[in-house]
Amino acid sequence: MKLNFKHFSYLLLAAGMLLVGCSKSSTEPEGGEGTQTEVSNDNSIAGFSFKKEQNPTLTESKYTSKTDNKLIFITVPEGVDLTKLVPNFTIHPKAVAKIGGKVVKSDSSVVDFSKTQTLSVTSESGISKQYQVLVRNGNARLDAKVYTFMLRHELPAVSVAISKDEEIVYAAGYGFADRDKKVRADENTLFRLASMSKQHAAIAIMSLYEKGLVNLDDKVFGAGGVLEEMFGDGMSSAWKRMTVRDILSHSSGIGTDCIFGSSTYANKNTKERVALLLKNVTPAYAIGRYSYNNSNFGIAGLIVEQITGKAFMDYLKEDVYGPAGIHEIYGGKNTQADKRENECVYYGQGGKNPYGNDVEAGVAAGGVIASTTELMRLMARIDGSPKVEDILKPETIELMCSAKAGMVSSTGAAYKKYALGWRCNYTDYPSWTAFHGGTLAGVATIWARSKTNVNGVILCNSRSYDMDIDDEMWDVLVEIQNMFNN
Repeated sequence: MKLNFKHFSYLLLAAGMLLVGCSKSSTEPEGGEGTQTEVSNDNSIAGFSFKKEQNPTLTESKYTSKTDNKLIFITVPEGVDLTKLVPNFTIHPKAVAKIGGKVVKSDSSVVDFSKTQTLSVTSESGISKQYQVLVRNGNARLDAKVYTFMLRHELPAVSVAISKDEEIVYAAGYGFADRDKKVRADENTLFRLASMSKQHAAIAIMSLYEKGLVNLDDKVFGAGGVLEEMFGDGMSSAWKRMTVRDILSHSSGIGTDCIFGSSTYANKNTKERVALLLKNVTPAYAIGRYSYNNSNFGIAGLIVEQITGKAFMDYLKEDVYGPAGIHEIYGGKNTQADKRENECVYYGQGGKNPYGNDVEAGVAAGGVIASTTELMRLMARIDGSPKVEDILKPETIELMCSAKAGMVSSTGAAYKKYALGWRCNYTDYPSWTAFHGGTLAGVATIWARSKTNVNGVILCNSRSYDMDIDDEMWDVLVEIQNMFNN
């Protein structure tokens, strides 16, 4: 075949086009013919802090910042003006950050962080993500421990208070008491105490003991028992051998939880639950064997009511706590709708219903609510120290916080880790004289009196179930207490 000039020209043009398409100098992006530069979906934030250079009131560089995928917690030193802080943060170069609808630039925008701020980061592609920024004044080293703990266990709110020599030296609330309404927790927020309620039942009974109205070795049930008028004499003989001391030390032999256990006892008040327990159940163990059971403290609450003629919380508030200036301790309610105004909302995890327990019927076993600061004021009244007048005598406090003699474990070995409504003698926590925690769906709590008179409390409005939250919470409290021991 013979090529003429015209055909040759077409071949050169085609070859030239092919060379241009393969050349690195092509105006098409790398990565193949027809591809476009990808638009970023990155709306993450890498670090959020405050630099001294942009914040004149931040005279110290000691602050802490903890961030997860939705929350940013920051503590700056006391005295730093939260209303005029310039944040430092890193986002994708083409992302946009806004607070209150206004664009915020790192190291230049002044923001009022005295209130919770919602930081919205919008990616280049238009996808937005919101972060709640909670800034407070406080002890950065201490707060860092709390932030780590609450983020690990996904706790909406935590409150902490520490007292030294009977004076509160640190108190703070963290996170949201009401997550939906964005209500911040503080040191005066009320929390359910769960089994920390048992110490209040013990205090009530020990006050009656001091008045000579009950003896710890009095029988509880049957003829001559404290509750004879309430329940008669028709129960089995095993019930009739129990004493007040046995009830308070969880060594009564009761094996059935009529307070927060079987649905058999649902929709009944405490008296009705105990009556059904006495009728249908025989104690599972011999008296003297330690077996923790909420029924014991449901019964303890009834002992208080039988002797005083008052509702349990009425006696506690009017006759024991009120005269000592302790007022912000109450009986809790079963529903969120009925909670007190400054009480937090409770949040379940692991499919648990935080409002599924009848805390009204179980008030003496697990239904008391209080703030961390009021609990530390109460601790100063029951610590046996002379600075603040106690509501119980020193020898009564000692008795209440000492293990019951002769108690044994399930193996038959001597058991010395439970007193009268208080835990004691734990080798893992040698600095604690007496303490107790609390466990309910939506609740995790601990308070402890130490040998150095640095006492503390932690209250939470949720609890995790996939990690050992209680051991970690107890360890955090010890670490915080140790910060004030010097």
